[in-house]
Amino acid sequence: MTQAHSTLEEIRRIRIEKATELQKLGISAYPSKSARDAYAGPILAEYEAHEGKTVTVGGRIMSFRKQGGMAFAHIQDQTGKIQLLIRRETLGETRPADAAIGFTELRLLDVGDIVEGTGKVMKSMRGEISIEVVTLRLLTKTIRPLPDQWHGLKDRESILRKRYLDTIMDPESHRRYASVAKMIAGIREFLNARGFIEFQTPIIQAQYGGGTAKPFRTHVNALSTDMYLAISHELYLKRLIVAGYDKVYTIGRYFRNEGIDRSHHPEFSMVETMAAYENYEYNMDLVEEMFRHLAVNVFGRTEFKVKDQTIDFGPAWRRVRMVDVVSEVTGVDFGAMTTLDEAQAALKKLDVHEHAESIGHALVLAFEHFGEKTLIQPTLVYGQPVEISPLAKPLESDPRWAERFEIYIAGMECGDNWSEQNDPVQLLETWRKAYKVGEEDSGVFHALDFDFIEALEHGMPPTTGIGPGIERMAMIFTEQENIDDVIFFPMMRPAMSNVNAEIFGVDISAAKAPQKE
Repeated sequence: MTQAHSTLEEIRRIRIEKATELQKLGISAYPSKSARDAYAGPILAEYEAHEGKTVTVGGRIMSFRKQGGMAFAHIQDQTGKIQLLIRRETLGETRPADAAIGFTELRLLDVGDIVEGTGKVMKSMRGEISIEVVTLRLLTKTIRPLPDQWHGLKDRESILRKRYLDTIMDPESHRRYASVAKMIAGIREFLNARGFIEFQTPIIQAQYGGGTAKPFRTHVNALSTDMYLAISHELYLKRLIVAGYDKVYTIGRYFRNEGIDRSHHPEFSMVETMAAYENYEYNMDLVEEMFRHLAVNVFGRTEFKVKDQTIDFGPAWRRVRMVDVVSEVTGVDFGAMTTLDEAQAALKKLDVHEHAESIGHALVLAFEHFGEKTLIQPTLVYGQPVEISPLAKPLESDPRWAERFEIYIAGMECGDNWSEQNDPVQLLETWRKAYKVGEEDSGVFHALDFDFIEALEHGMPPTTGIGPGIERMAMIFTEQENIDDVIFFPMMRPAMSNVNAEIFGVDISAAKAPQKE
């Protein structure tokens, strides 16, 4: 099973020849079904319950060695890795009627092939839990080799482009993505238990809305019209509240045609909820309880290492006004200011030389420069300026600030939430003030959605929603600092290697250079 040839073309040719030879022996290299009835993980974890029992396991060959009349292979499935112990006298000859490979034909297998082994659970002479194989079947003949088993994928671009190889070679990477999937299932479990109903909302939308972000535009041939990929699903969830559903949510995909960095990605996921007859304070409790539920019930702990900081979801979260965060860090109280000149002068003293359109905008600039990075433990920052909160209700006690809060963990914003503005006249006026035809798809304001206003005019009860980002939650719970390490298929510029171009017969020299907007 060793491979003396070094080039990919040679390896592919030899492996294809092996598959052909197996076919001539009556053994399919790609059968359609497996008889697997057991997994490696449970056998290893509960050996006493499995000892002496005949099982059928299946997985990818990760190592193989022969010693005279014996062979040892480790196969890997999604639960772990287990040894196959193969004896010449036990395995016997190739049996085409059973699609079984004999000892002599083991030479036609390679590391990376996917096989099925049937035999008794036992321990080898060295004490390793193994399957003593009596029947070995090939399930998939691989044409390309795996990366070096001792080093795996080290090149960052290769890891991102070929995540499937990374998760084959790196058990920790494999576990991480399984954990993200369990986290999403945990979110559904949490919300369903509290009476929320999950709805599917459209990704392709006639009018993007519910946020301020530059959209992706697409064209629907069947309708002969341009549409947008969703930047938010909020306005559709509110339509469901109008329709008479009290608690709704979606876990959906979002598309924002903006930058890519360690914590931003143009395509991402969020869980968005809407709850009728509640305000933003209800969501403060909901968010805190949800994060704690995931920490304990999915990950089995409350403490996580994020950006070299230990984050603890056990204690009650701090709840603090935005003006107080800025005041604590800078000594400047923007809440006490009455003129824009005063606020602009305060920014200048703080060495922030960006123009603010209002006192509220000045507060936000100061918060972004100085406040965010200080919020390490889970914190709910509330009372954002109304100028930046067009979909939120103003506080009745002080209409300068909105009934809104943001989630901050390890200095990173992880969700935006508020009491929804359900006054259609007020909302339309706010939108119209911001709307500029020439900047329609700029993403700097909430676009006009007259269909939503019409729905709102039929009446929406007091409502509040949350919108934590799935990937940012995953970064925290899996202790990653780069969003690409929780997205299995990150967005990348298309590329093809020279060797692949030669193998597939593609002329990459004729490919066009990427176009900029």
